[in-house]
Amino acid sequence: MKLRSQVFSIFSFLLLVLLTVSCGTSKEVSDDNVKSYITQVVDSVMVDRLSTLQLLDYNVDTKEFLVGDLQTDEVLIVNENGDLVLSFNPHVESPAYVGSYDFGWSFYGNDELVCYSHYYLYQFDKKGNKLAKIPYPVEARSIWWLDRDPTMLDSYTINGSTEVLAFITEPAGPPYNSQAFQDSTVMLYRMNFETGEATPVMEKQHESVYRTLGKFVDRGFPYVTKMKNDRFAQVYSIDSMLYIFDVANNNLVNAIPLPKAFQPEYETIEFGEKGEPDIFRINSYVVSTGDNILVSVMGKVPESIIREIYKKVDMLSESQDYKDAVKKYMTNNHLLFDENRYLGEVKWTAGNVGYQKISSPDGYFWVQRIYNDERDYQTFLKVKIVEDSNSEKP
Repeated sequence: MKLRSQVFSIFSFLLLVLLTVSCGTSKEVSDDNVKSYITQVVDSVMVDRLSTLQLLDYNVDTKEFLVGDLQTDEVLIVNENGDLVLSFNPHVESPAYVGSYDFGWSFYGNDELVCYSHYYLYQFDKKGNKLAKIPYPVEARSIWWLDRDPTMLDSYTINGSTEVLAFITEPAGPPYNSQAFQDSTVMLYRMNFETGEATPVMEKQHESVYRTLGKFVDRGFPYVTKMKNDRFAQVYSIDSMLYIFDVANNNLVNAIPLPKAFQPEYETIEFGEKGEPDIFRINSYVVSTGDNILVSVMGKVPESIIREIYKKVDMLSESQDYKDAVKKYMTNNHLLFDENRYLGEVKWTAGNVGYQKISSPDGYFWVQRIYNDERDYQTFLKVKIVEDSNSEKP
């Protein structure tokens, strides 16, 4: 988790700005079944700790939280009362060492943990003892730090056996700025530690914009969240579809279009051309409550404007031009789906929280409250999505 405190502070700044942006419900939605929703905080857990924490995972069976301490680099397990169950540091030389950095953690069943590090996954018991070192399922050219900390690995249970879905950001193969990369490179792998099997899953569909556009926009990183058991939801930043997969059979259950008013907006460049095209709106996060999926859609400041601002300042947060651009371009909308269709837009009414949202299959998800001043405690919020009874029908 090293370097993440700086990343965390940058996104905290962006979140504060996003909360000032108006996000009205689109008038283009005409489906009679579409409703308006709000977020509702139904419970909270307070952890007595001064350090900045990062919520990593939640285990609905044991009611425990997996947490990273961004100041001390420790990994914590906290129970539903906010009490510390486990604390260990896998980034210092010890039998628990996983290297200088990690890219994700997950509970592994009810009794173990799994860590995503450089070129290996590590299996731990819940006392912090390292049990196994598992190489990546494919050769990796490099590892990318990704915006908004998407899910890099998640465990699930199938037929009584625990498996892992791992996200390899850049497997060896064709260069990313090519059609061959989009057509052939798979970044998600189903892994069974007991059998040693690893299978590519949830690949880009033939109809995906990445395979039909014929030009370059971005790498096409997949963003996934676990629903129930081995079922996962998936989005890509510029794809206009939400995909539902049965991972065990690598079966596409459904592909649901986002409403046109919220679909990604972007420019393109030719494959092989240098530079980054401007992107105006992306799918930025996906989280599940078990049966339903929440897709966050974010307006972006175009890359060309950021490049011009960087010619004048070293820190974006200190630039008035950047603050003006954020107000102009950045929006934040939340869209609710089930496995079959779009249900409606969700108005965020759960207060000032971090950008990460942790799925839970029991009808809720978890977020971390953000405070504008320093506290000697941190708070996790249990959030429910409910119909907005005060809203007129879209």
